[in-house]
Amino acid sequence: MNLEKKLVIYYSSSGHTKKLAREISRKVNCDIEEIKTPTSYSGLFGYPRALIHAFLKTEPVIKKLKHNPADYDLVIVGGPIWAGQLSSPIRSFLTKNRDNLKNVAFFLTQSVQYGSEQVFEQMELVCGKNPSGYLAVTEKELNDGAFKERISFFLSELQEKNPKIISKKVIRKVPPKSSRRLQVRSV
Repeated sequence: MNLEKKLVIYYSSSGHTKKLAREISRKVNCDIEEIKTPTSYSGLFGYPRALIHAFLKTEPVIKKLKHNPADYDLVIVGGPIWAGQLSSPIRSFLTKNRDNLKNVAFFLTQSVQYGSEQVFEQMELVCGKNPSGYLAVTEKELNDGAFKERISFFLSELQEKNPKIISKKVIRKVPPKSSRRLQVRSV
């Protein structure tokens, strides 16, 4: 079966989003790329810089990508939530590639259980696309392994909307145990 091309692209300053991105990429057997910036958003000065840039909706320079998003039928974009805002590197990527994205899905990592709905809306506005799916995972879920089941549910939603892109073989359609409404949002 010849499935269409898909790419997971993400930004991670703490490693949480990277962990989630790698698992999504592994499950759907697709290309993966990390967004990198010359500006540091970690450490003593990086964290306050991240918050300021997020609130001001700053779009930092991002380093040239190895993969061209225009070459993919589905681009799964993810990043952290910074103080209830879209992270600046993800904002830059979505703005820069707005016209290159055929089909998107979004995932976010967050330290608390709320805030993802607002950030998903910011992502939609910036890229001008209606995503095929949404996934928000907390730091706790990443640490206790609950995120893997949630990825399966997210991917089953994507597969239903994109049967030529996501194979049914990799999907186990099991709703998340949690009843929290903002974890996976259908469109």
